[in-house]
Amino acid sequence: MREAREFVDLWPRRASVVSPLSGGMRTRCSLACALVHGPDLLLLDEPTVGVDPQLRIQLWDRFQRMAAEGTSIIVSSHVMDEAERCDRLGLIRLGHLLAEGSVKQLKEMAHVDRLEDAFIKLSEEKAL
Repeated sequence: MREAREFVDLWPRRASVVSPLSGGMRTRCSLACALVHGPDLLLLDEPTVGVDPQLRIQLWDRFQRMAAEGTSIIVSSHVMDEAERCDRLGLIRLGHLLAEGSVKQLKEMAHVDRLEDAFIKLSEEKAL
């Protein structure tokens, strides 16, 4: 427990009640709860919303280490630079899968240089 709290920089607040914490601090608390038992499967919904840039980098480094060690991680996010940190993506709009693959594959599929542009182009193509 201490390692999880220290990782998300909550050890100094270990005696705090969660309810008065800010949104960013609650996100940290939720992540500590998710990481404390060393899960085989981790489901994350916008895991770094509301956290500072330094912690955001640390979290993604931790997620990548966990994945390399065998943890399956599924991330839901509308933030494309976060999506680019993932090995495999499924672009979904209005409940429909537009495309799936690596970041490189999705950019090539849409003939664009940015993942955000790939999402927009694939969304427009599927709407036709």
